[in-house]
Amino acid sequence: MKKNLIIGGVMLDIVMQLERLPRTGEDIYAKSQDMTVGGCAYNVADIQKHFQVPYTLLAPIGTGIYADMIRKKLEQAGHESPIHSEAGDNGYCLCMVEADGERTFLTLPGIECRFEKEWFAQVDGAEYDSVYICGYEIEGEGGEAIIEFLEENRHLHVYYAPGPRICQIKKERHERILMLHPVLHLNEGEALQFTGKEHYEKAAEQLFEECGNAVMITLGERGSYLYQSGMGELIPSQKAQVVDTIGAGDSHIGAVIALRSKGKDCREAVALANQVSAVVVGVQGPTLTEDKFRKGDW
Repeated sequence: MKKNLIIGGVMLDIVMQLERLPRTGEDIYAKSQDMTVGGCAYNVADIQKHFQVPYTLLAPIGTGIYADMIRKKLEQAGHESPIHSEAGDNGYCLCMVEADGERTFLTLPGIECRFEKEWFAQVDGAEYDSVYICGYEIEGEGGEAIIEFLEENRHLHVYYAPGPRICQIKKERHERILMLHPVLHLNEGEALQFTGKEHYEKAAEQLFEECGNAVMITLGERGSYLYQSGMGELIPSQKAQVVDTIGAGDSHIGAVIALRSKGKDCREAVALANQVSAVVVGVQGPTLTEDKFRKGDW
């Protein structure tokens, strides 16, 4: 089995539990706070590790107080990255979680958004079958270096999760990625916002025409909508007790990539990924412990 290449950021997540978001000028108390490692690429890589699929986490670890904390936590979690840079610190994300589990992010970007072309010399594209990329890093000043690597390694199956910054990514960059025929992974809000459609089914049709590959739109408790080969299907999810929704989308695409590597077809992978996400939203933070993961039926 060839490896999966997970390109993106690792950052510090500061998770604050709130009754509700404050209004402008208001002063409120948080119910609790936790500090952990996060970032889309980290969350996706963690799922690869749980499924015991070989992978490389290509995420820059910088120099500074956040990078020092991240480096220690990566080691504790059994992850590593070949990129260590003196060019700056990693960023952090303030994750504000309301009583219903919905999260709002306030992100201070760091070195993870400044990918350099030289970093890719540390990976041999021939060793990999699939690659994950995230919109945060594509939008950043290092997005060009990531796209150039993909264009030089067209054998890779690309999984592209544009994320909530989808409409801020330069049109030229987005179009170059679509020419690589990636699997697209978005949530309902992102899909509707980007396409201007009023329903996720119509959004999926348009996105399929643009990428020429499977389109996956997550719908929260309703499950996921998979559109491929000119046909769409709503794949339901199991009922979940929501603690917070941090990392739900990352765990979903991470599970899809891992399960496809293990031979599952696209529909099977999405159905099982729905189950993984249902477990993730039931814990605080973006990742699962090994014990929690092993209790899942996949």
